[in-house]
Amino acid sequence: MAIYSAGDKAIFDALNLPAVTNQHLRELFISRGIIVSKGTPRRSLADYYSRLAHDYQDYQALAKLFGSPVRRERISSLRVVSESVEIGQFEAAAHKLCDAIRAGGDIANVRVRENGSFDVVVKYQVTQFNHTEFRQVVAKEATLTVAATGGAVAISGPHNDHVDEWTRTLIADVAAETDDTLDIDEVSLEHVRDPVKRSQFFTELIKHVQGFKFRDVTDAFVYKPKLHADGDDDDPDTGTDIGVHISKASLKGEGVLQSDELRSLFAKGFYLWKIVWQSMSENALEPDLYEFEAQFSEPETCTKFSYLPRGFYRMQEDSSYNKSRTGLTEGEDTSLGRRIEEAARAVVKKL
Repeated sequence: MAIYSAGDKAIFDALNLPAVTNQHLRELFISRGIIVSKGTPRRSLADYYSRLAHDYQDYQALAKLFGSPVRRERISSLRVVSESVEIGQFEAAAHKLCDAIRAGGDIANVRVRENGSFDVVVKYQVTQFNHTEFRQVVAKEATLTVAATGGAVAISGPHNDHVDEWTRTLIADVAAETDDTLDIDEVSLEHVRDPVKRSQFFTELIKHVQGFKFRDVTDAFVYKPKLHADGDDDDPDTGTDIGVHISKASLKGEGVLQSDELRSLFAKGFYLWKIVWQSMSENALEPDLYEFEAQFSEPETCTKFSYLPRGFYRMQEDSSYNKSRTGLTEGEDTSLGRRIEEAARAVVKKL
């Protein structure tokens, strides 16, 4: 969607994008009562159409063709620990939050389940000024799930700044209505400074997702923070600064975790901050191959943990796997995400 009415050149450039097929072009002309030949060059059709007068409905139709695809976002979660606060107080705060969101022009509703948990469903728009005219506004939908668990209230949702702001607002409103202290419990390794243990978090996580047997790591991302002048580095060469520092590196392929290249990076002080791995269901006779992702969005402090069950590759009759990945249903996505979070929390406690 465009923020404003796009000009002739923007429409011409957009009609020449690979995402627009010849059939799309013919449908645009037919909507104007114009029949075009299959032999007419694409650029000629785009040039002619871009010079026509366009109204709101035309821009909406074009935006559907050129709009940015909405990708599945990673999931982040936290737990609010309190001695007296109940989930009903969070539901009241959620209705207040929805009123504020609707006042800003977006759509927000609270969806309550029979077990007392609830979702805050928000449909909103994000502007991207660095994109072309028809891709500057992206319509998105986010669901914040709030549920009571183990003496705490768990809040989970897409990992982005908008959802984080809504989550913090929700917690702040509840805190303002109670005298009790609300403690925020998040998966974090900020207190763990040892790079070996930070990497160990991921190597243990991938092996302890309930119901799954680890198979392989396909992507490993490592990080090494730059030492400050007052750091505790015992290396005698640190006094010589040649202006070179590599902070991030990534490896992709098969058997990445056992590769000599990754071991070499570990020996130099790098540690894992993001990982993509594959696992198989433990109980299935013909197990599909599931793919998961987990990372810390702030690699230097190892905070802002998020995760994503990417999908699975179906097993074929010859015991090989499809090359194309199959997506998960909403229920599977939630269930698998919860297992990753539980495994992450268990590993943090052991470090």
